[in-house]
Amino acid sequence: MAWADLPPDILGAVIARLPHPGDRARICAACRAWRSAACPHVRHQPPWLVLPDCSFCTTGRDGAFFPRIPGLPDNATCLAAAGAGWLALDCTDDVFRRTPTMDNFCYEAGMFVVNARPDIKHRHTYMLHNPFSNITVPLPELDDIIGHVAETFEVRKVLMRSSTNPADLVAVTTSSSDCNIILCRPGKGAHVLPHFRVIDVAFLGDILYGITSGEELVASHLGEDDDDGRPQVTRFRLDIRNPMADYYKKHSWIWPADDTISISDYYDKDGNEEPIDDEDEAPNQDEDGDEEENQEEEDDDLAAANLEEEEVDSSFNGHVSGSVSDNDVKEYDEEVPYEPKDEVFTTRFIVQSQNGDELLLVRHQMQSPPYSDPYTRKVEIFKADFMAGKWVTVNGLAKGEALFLTRSLSKSARAHGDIEDGFVYSAAGEMDDVFDTRSWRIRHMRFRWPWQRKKVSEKLLTWLFPPEVVV
Repeated sequence: MAWADLPPDILGAVIARLPHPGDRARICAACRAWRSAACPHVRHQPPWLVLPDCSFCTTGRDGAFFPRIPGLPDNATCLAAAGAGWLALDCTDDVFRRTPTMDNFCYEAGMFVVNARPDIKHRHTYMLHNPFSNITVPLPELDDIIGHVAETFEVRKVLMRSSTNPADLVAVTTSSSDCNIILCRPGKGAHVLPHFRVIDVAFLGDILYGITSGEELVASHLGEDDDDGRPQVTRFRLDIRNPMADYYKKHSWIWPADDTISISDYYDKDGNEEPIDDEDEAPNQDEDGDEEENQEEEDDDLAAANLEEEEVDSSFNGHVSGSVSDNDVKEYDEEVPYEPKDEVFTTRFIVQSQNGDELLLVRHQMQSPPYSDPYTRKVEIFKADFMAGKWVTVNGLAKGEALFLTRSLSKSARAHGDIEDGFVYSAAGEMDDVFDTRSWRIRHMRFRWPWQRKKVSEKLLTWLFPPEVVV
């Protein structure tokens, strides 16, 4: 049999073992028969799932596992996908960050033998890397801020404002309240934002939006220094309030009456962070002038909140600091008494819409029974109504739009091939289900992702979207 006469199914299996878009494009250039069979696999390739040790899984019906992305340093850990085609890497001797979870488990002792420790620090070097163009962009500005941290310290998200310009602004969210959000511009400098308890961020134009665990939306208006181009924030604004923020075990936000905070309210003339004055912190006093009593109650609330944060500490730059709560909120199903309770995890993501002009809040709820696999319980989608200052329920995604959710990268993508219109894909747990926003029902996927994605916690997985190839 001639090579040109290979059956399409066999050729498809060969293409599945060639994940790099350039290799797939070369197959299309071989002959007309191969081009006809390979084009559907080349034009719009489904995203990869990348593990911390830089191994990855291709997704879709022809998904496969690959032990490592070629061309990366041996001591590199994949932190996140920073943008379309870009990875954020952490080069360190911290084996804990790269070792798959179950590789740390000792069956003889019945325990994990490698655990993160807050008293052991490592030197870190951060960079952006594009495995498709083989371009690497060092981030020494980030090294200066979080280049020496403990094993318990986490970089949770790295987000590029522009995937086509790696020298543009990069936003980094971490587990430390000392540097909850870091703005970094390669070659220009970095800027640490005040602690607003942000759990997820997204760019929309020249504004960096962040949501709290109470689903409040904080807007950071971005700028840069006229002399050296160092990133700056001109002002902060609370665009969406949540009167029930205390429900999420955090005291309510206290902002000025107009919801806007000038940059000078947070920084002194030398650029150091300083607290807001008491008059600004408590704009709403009792008409009877009972300010002292209100202040005492407020101090008690703040002390309780600080105590709660200090119970789970993360070490940062040589001292102990409070940690930012993670994206998951754990609840329990209380319907059946005296039985092992189902754990219900609610995770919130902020996503820029496919057309680029809307901000979506996705609330993903996963139920984990004690004796069976977890599954998606519910997905809710809202969009930010900036005029009304609230989240508005969305009846469905835009035509041809699908959502991909992980803690390190949440993205709206164009539906094509194995990516179905209106579906919400999540890498959480061991689930192989998707949520269909057209019928608002949970459906089983038509294919199964490679099992190797279960080697690590879903919080450490990230989506990587290969570039589209014109054939």
